[in-house]
Amino acid sequence: MEKIWPCDDDASERFPIFTRANTGEVFVDAATPLTWSVYGRGVYENGYRDALYRIGAFTAEDFRPEGEGEVVGCFGGYVYINVSASRVLAVRAPGMTWEAIDQSFFGDQPDVPPYQPNPLDENPECTARMGEWMNSLFTATSLPEIDEHRRHIDRVIAERPDLTTLTDAELLARFRDLVPQMRKIFSTHMVQTYGSNIVTGTIAQAAAAAGRPELVSSLTAGVGNVDSVVQSIDIWNLSRLANAPAVAAEFDKGIDDVVARLETSESQESTKFLEAWRAFIRQWGYLGPSIWELRSPTYEQNPEIPLKMIDRARGVPDSGSPEIRARRLEHDRLRAVTVVAELLDGAELHDAFLAAANVVPLYMPAREAIKVQCTRMLEEARKTMRELGGRLTEAGTLERWQDVLLLMDDEIDDFVDDPAPWKDTVAARKEKLTLIESLTPPFVFSGTPPMLDQFTPRNAASTTTAAEAGTVLTGIGASPGTHTGRARIITSLDDESDFESGDVLIARTTDSSWGPLFLTAGAIVCETGAAISHAAIVSRELGLPSAVSVPDATSRIPGGTIVTVNGDDGTVLVH
Repeated sequence: MEKIWPCDDDASERFPIFTRANTGEVFVDAATPLTWSVYGRGVYENGYRDALYRIGAFTAEDFRPEGEGEVVGCFGGYVYINVSASRVLAVRAPGMTWEAIDQSFFGDQPDVPPYQPNPLDENPECTARMGEWMNSLFTATSLPEIDEHRRHIDRVIAERPDLTTLTDAELLARFRDLVPQMRKIFSTHMVQTYGSNIVTGTIAQAAAAAGRPELVSSLTAGVGNVDSVVQSIDIWNLSRLANAPAVAAEFDKGIDDVVARLETSESQESTKFLEAWRAFIRQWGYLGPSIWELRSPTYEQNPEIPLKMIDRARGVPDSGSPEIRARRLEHDRLRAVTVVAELLDGAELHDAFLAAANVVPLYMPAREAIKVQCTRMLEEARKTMRELGGRLTEAGTLERWQDVLLLMDDEIDDFVDDPAPWKDTVAARKEKLTLIESLTPPFVFSGTPPMLDQFTPRNAASTTTAAEAGTVLTGIGASPGTHTGRARIITSLDDESDFESGDVLIARTTDSSWGPLFLTAGAIVCETGAAISHAAIVSRELGLPSAVSVPDATSRIPGGTIVTVNGDDGTVLVH
């Protein structure tokens, strides 16, 4: 079959079902050929496999040779994650079902085909190894590996050479040398992802057995120290500084050049804001939308992204402080633990529940922490290619630096040595990328990857019937509480110009760059997601009611409609 995009992978006969769930948080847009041929296969595919070996779920014999996508894949330019492999993991995991792994990893997605057993799925040796790993989760008191990765990345950043002094060949060498280092970090990310799944799955099972399933979101909230929430708190603190009269006056004029205008001010208020702003960019400048795609903008390169969030958060009263909410959520979590434990007294699940509840504050922050470290490491690759692409742009070879990413790993060296023969290839791929990104790929497929005629236009009028007053849409309760507010449909961070304090954010999915936008929201609703998706975790830590896996929410809920979100049971009432 002819491939749509140069870095597209082959379908997997052994593990045929793929979904955009979860991957849509970090690869919102299409993947460029260089990103996927180097980091997609070298880091995301191979690191994922390493994690599956580490937890005992698979052996190398289960998969095709390295270099071929199987647990993740690029199809039609978009990145997917394998559903079938995770279901086999569930079959091999003691006490787990494929339905449970679907729920914890992908949420409620009605289009996902049911599990089809394969004789190769059962593997007693893998089951025994997985049992040992799962037992270790509930006795852990620390996760030192994450701190080791953080220190390693600190060294990589500190020892970064002056990229402007490197030759083109040396830049490409550095770009590739980062792959085995990031592979190890990504492997840890996937181990922690599955660890979080096991822990939250145990919590959900116990709450259901106690007859209190609505307490699941409370039981996993208020854990603190979640990196993606820390950046939101930093934005919040900047918004408080931005309300000082001298700073507010400049923000009121618009965010264009607001930093430059503040730099000409002699006021102490402006100086204080600028110091905090520069610290924020140093700490979080590598973040941005679709952040695991190398061409994506970052806060450092596109500061208007966080500046817009600061501007919006200025209008939220001090009572909306995320730190105030967090203290309440921690109290609610501990109270919910007591309630469920008492209801399970004498039951078989009692001890397992308490063990899981005890490590929730360890594993929930860990997943986000290691995800942030992956993003930090990837920024080193981005900076390296930005330097190379910038040179080619200055020389007139490329129109913009990101175009260097349109070459595959086995093409880029020849291109750098002699760009002329590649001119038509680059132009054709730019045109094809524009076409691909005007379309939305199928959320899930089984077997043969979808062709372009199965994609849908992004701006096409929805064929879904809008929900009438009184309609209740149902998903998964991801963060406790209720909130009534005006629905705002947000498809990207560029859409939030009309977003006001207390509005209900309705999105297909969110990623780490959206966290600060949550500060302004009254509640969150996502079409995709589960207990450990970005929207769920950040909502819980910020005390925002949220519902995820709400089918067709962005098309069924008209923008501007008043809705009530119940984060305990996952319902959205349209008024």
